[in-house]
Amino acid sequence: MENEAMGGHVMVPVERLSLELPNGEIVVGYDKDVSALQEEISALRSRQRHLDRRRREALDKLIDLKGSIRVFCRVRPLVQTNNLKTKSPVTVEQEKIAVKSVGIKKEFSVDRVFDQESTQEDVFQEVKPILRSALDGHNVCILAYGQTGTGKTYTMEGTDGKLGIVPRAIQELFSLASEDSSSPYSFSISMLEVYLGSLRDLLAQRQPLFRPMECSTSCNLSILATKSGAVEVEGLTDVSIPDLKKANQWYCRGRRARSTSWTNVNDASSRSHCLTRITIRRHGATEEVSKLWLIDLGGSERLLKTGASGLTMDEGKAINLSLSALGDVIAALRRKRSHVPYRNSKLTQILSDSLGKEHPLYQFGSFSFPETL
Repeated sequence: MENEAMGGHVMVPVERLSLELPNGEIVVGYDKDVSALQEEISALRSRQRHLDRRRREALDKLIDLKGSIRVFCRVRPLVQTNNLKTKSPVTVEQEKIAVKSVGIKKEFSVDRVFDQESTQEDVFQEVKPILRSALDGHNVCILAYGQTGTGKTYTMEGTDGKLGIVPRAIQELFSLASEDSSSPYSFSISMLEVYLGSLRDLLAQRQPLFRPMECSTSCNLSILATKSGAVEVEGLTDVSIPDLKKANQWYCRGRRARSTSWTNVNDASSRSHCLTRITIRRHGATEEVSKLWLIDLGGSERLLKTGASGLTMDEGKAINLSLSALGDVIAALRRKRSHVPYRNSKLTQILSDSLGKEHPLYQFGSFSFPETL
């Protein structure tokens, strides 16, 4: 027989392979066409890698031009009380905010001001470009700061109907990864708070339902620096998030575990710095790992305004000290000093490998009248 049967399969010479097309034509020896297609696919993949490299270079140049450290200001809408209209002492321009208080007018220049009418979407549109940078392998920080009661948590977390930066950023990461065919990505999430100078794992099992006077076992975390300069938090829970649904579930769990308390300024004042870390792994010939930090800083406080006492007062003092240390680090980076005081607080130690020229930092300062005055 011309064809030999082996193991139930018919062996056909390669030169006799044929393909019947939809129009009824027969193509003989189409293995040559397959080889040509494979070469074309290989060439397209090579071109895709080249274009991806060019895109990354262009984005890096854009970040350099704008500056790796960018400062934004968001003005919280004025709350009317007793049905009386109060004239706002704040004047807003696109890159400038002026505040008039006790007859004195002060002006501040920033990269952009988001006025009282700005939406959560307006704010997020400013953030979106550096999320691509995080996927490209850069460590990125986005943080909100300001006095307690000025709307930092709203900007970062939002509400069910008006999502903030954190849930929108997580959603955008999954969207960008699904559109990128150059390399597969995987994500994991960790959440911790810097509370009274200690680190507390917000995703650890059996979180207490009350603020402990002393840290529980979830506070037994230490900061380690590797030989390559990377910073790790030993013992911190890191959970794989294969999809957006799982990511949101873990994020909501961490939010509920954060320490809050009542003060004269805020019914649910954050008593710690809340840090959400998304670890991004880009799988390819070599694995690239980067970190996206999404940080809701505890509000700076004036004890006379907050009326804090006891433990709440100690929490406020700890927040102010670490905010001061963060301010010193950012000032040193902006002035390009040779020594940057990362070791002055746990907060700055954790972020020491994610702040600097190659690592974009976006700061959203929250402003509210009369809290900020």
